[in-house]
Amino acid sequence: MKRLFVAGPWGLLLLCWLAVVPAAAQPVVLDARTQSVEVWPSVSVLSDPSHTMTLEQVLERRGDFVAPGGPQANLGPRQETVWLRVPVSLAATAPRRWVLSIDYASIDRLELYVPGGGSAVSAASVPIVMGRAVPFSLHPLPSAWHAAAIELEPGGRHELLLRVRTNSSMVLPITLSTPQAFHAKEARAQVLQGLLAGAMLCLLLYSLSQWVSLRDNMFLSYAATIAGTGVFFVAYSGIGPQHLWGDHAVPSQMVPPLSVLVAIVGGCLFVERVLAVRELQPWIARALKSVAAVAAVLALAFVCGVIDYRSAQRLATALGPLPMLLAIPAAWQRARRGDRVGLYMLVGWGAYAVSTLTMAALLRGWVGASFWTLHAFQLGAMFEMTMWMRVLAVRIEDLRSSAQRAHLERDALRSLAQTDALTGLPNRRGLAEVLERSLPLARPERMTAVFLLDLDGFKPVNDRLGHEAGDEVLVGVARRLESLLRGSDTVARLGGDEFVVVASGLASDADAQALGRKLLDGFREPFAAAGQTCTVGLTIGYALAPLDGDDAISLLKRADAAMYAGKQAGRHCLTRGQASVGLA
Repeated sequence: MKRLFVAGPWGLLLLCWLAVVPAAAQPVVLDARTQSVEVWPSVSVLSDPSHTMTLEQVLERRGDFVAPGGPQANLGPRQETVWLRVPVSLAATAPRRWVLSIDYASIDRLELYVPGGGSAVSAASVPIVMGRAVPFSLHPLPSAWHAAAIELEPGGRHELLLRVRTNSSMVLPITLSTPQAFHAKEARAQVLQGLLAGAMLCLLLYSLSQWVSLRDNMFLSYAATIAGTGVFFVAYSGIGPQHLWGDHAVPSQMVPPLSVLVAIVGGCLFVERVLAVRELQPWIARALKSVAAVAAVLALAFVCGVIDYRSAQRLATALGPLPMLLAIPAAWQRARRGDRVGLYMLVGWGAYAVSTLTMAALLRGWVGASFWTLHAFQLGAMFEMTMWMRVLAVRIEDLRSSAQRAHLERDALRSLAQTDALTGLPNRRGLAEVLERSLPLARPERMTAVFLLDLDGFKPVNDRLGHEAGDEVLVGVARRLESLLRGSDTVARLGGDEFVVVASGLASDADAQALGRKLLDGFREPFAAAGQTCTVGLTIGYALAPLDGDDAISLLKRADAAMYAGKQAGRHCLTRGQASVGLA
């Protein structure tokens, strides 16, 4: 016990000293079974705040390299140049050819130094230059990532040096892979990026087509959001220089912050419109428009060179969450009322908040670089855009419902204007529309008959039983006429006790006379009104189109003249007003 008591404090001090002094980095071990390995656990770093250290000076300061600390493969935002040292141990059976890749496209310049024939880098080594500031055609490998093929002698220990300088965050997920494993991994990443880019393009084309069709600016603001977000991901993932702008380094430098600012402008306007924020809280609507204006001004300032990349990136990152934070109260109010738009927006923003916080933490160097942290913002933004698509679907449903209601209201007003209020039959205006449709189709072999009907004995009934009873009789007359006619025929009320029947598709005058006699016979049965029975007859005059005329006015005049001739001849009869008779 005494021995342990004496050794105990010294042992504790030794453990503390070992915790303070960083252990030497263990080399990356490569053998015949290795396909791909992350090298970050073996990396040590050396800062160069002056950006002037030469390779020879760095080699002299090998002992000053320290473990990076912090999260996996992430040094966060750095103003200075950083040198990385990677010790590598190859088994005798390991392949000679390897690919070193940095699976993060937003690094401006990387200089890779590899052994020129020995096991360590020498002062005469020529760097392999990579980075988004380098024309794409000069990249060592035509990859969306920064990658270079290297050769290392099996059966020994080697040293790799990497010089890193960037305006963005130093996210450095470095891997050593066999060429086959590297190409397979990149192919999987290309498929994922292609799917996401294709989905973004489909959403963009859909929103633009809806804007052209519906002329609703909400779809245009959604298109701006989609375009900005999609272009950002194209640059962020590295497929922009690989497949779109190639050797033009300016887009790689300009696109990321500029596209985010454009997306913020579109997002503010979209959120303000889709949630109708002005109706709920006008100050939020003004704030959203102000954020959009600020983002637009910052985008213009960045394009004109007033602010640099790093400032634009930080300002865009700060402005990005504001549309969501400002509009959450409005979305919550609408969701509580059962509005689907508010619910979809909240669900989408939930995913967006998680992805944005993850992205911000990655760029600030607070979380390690992994598949999920590197793609969190992309996946979260896609989910949010999908929820916004559901919002657009609801918007289209609302527009369609509004159009249907407007159409029904127009039809109702039109029906009221063309319908007799008492009987529900077409009135004079409705009759004119029926004749306008049917008369141009009349032919000698398929004639249209226009019957003008006047009630016989209606006035005494009206005088004796009153106007209410008279109205009952008129309604009964309308229903009886409808029951006597074909489905294709039309009965209308001109006013008072005058009715008109339009019958098309008649082969001869005999068919018209047969229909007229059917109408006359149908009125032999009495009508019930005010608890009493009333007998009302008909006197009918008619004309045929195109034999007696081809326009509504002349046909109605001839039918009216024939009806009056029938009245004078003793009533309850059918008379044709032929064209040969002429009109007074």
